[in-house]
Amino acid sequence: MSYLQHKWSEHERQSQPTRRYASQREFEADWIYTLRRRYRVSQEALAVMANVSVTTVQNWENPRSAKAIAEHNQERLRDIERDLWIKAHVTLLDPCPPYIKALYDLMSASKDDSARALADYLVTTLPEHDPGRARLLHWASLTHSIGEPGSVRARSLSEAALEALAGSDTQLSAAIENEILGSQFEDLLQLPQGEARVRQGTTLMRACERLFQRDRQPAYLWNALEVACRATLDTQSLFRLSQALVDTLGLDPVRHRIRTEASFDAARLVFDDAATRN
Repeated sequence: MSYLQHKWSEHERQSQPTRRYASQREFEADWIYTLRRRYRVSQEALAVMANVSVTTVQNWENPRSAKAIAEHNQERLRDIERDLWIKAHVTLLDPCPPYIKALYDLMSASKDDSARALADYLVTTLPEHDPGRARLLHWASLTHSIGEPGSVRARSLSEAALEALAGSDTQLSAAIENEILGSQFEDLLQLPQGEARVRQGTTLMRACERLFQRDRQPAYLWNALEVACRATLDTQSLFRLSQALVDTLGLDPVRHRIRTEASFDAARLVFDDAATRN
């Protein structure tokens, strides 16, 4: 089974897909377009990565194109997707312990089973109070989520990483914290609508709220609100976060941003309704 045919089969098995397609070819065209949009890659850049012409990429993204995507090109797209995922999720922050570099090398070489085995072993052996434990837990979550975004194991490790960072205020811990939140958000966007997306969104939203309570930085509240919008969480959450932003920043700047940025479309009606009542 070719790579995109496998992806199509996975989509067909979803009980609540984010979108329904008339054909596999339409699905493939949208998959490639979504890949480019998610990682902010132009058609020209993707053509260079895949060693094809820009016209070929344009044909891939045209659902009416009758020409099938060759299997060797599908294999290239698989490798490109993986490389882009790694670049979006991980950073070799200095100082970099040897075991983090080892995990990175295994993931880059597509040796996921070995990466997960090493990560799980390290998690069980590294002392609870080791200053590098939060970072290790984060990387362990990445070894699980690269093959299965939003998996239970990946989520539990990521949550444990955030908990291990509690009370730490070093520059490195702040960078690791932001990397964890960023990777959780990337995984959230790849999940189909349904219970898994809601669970992941709820976990990430609460993490952002906890960070706001700790640092009082409005950016965390904005992140929490965007997560609530993208994960299609309940209107009560949207209202609570919008009100917290108003209490922190005032009505006018919050109203302007919610009304003008597409990321907050889901909060717009809730916000306008609340503003009208007040």
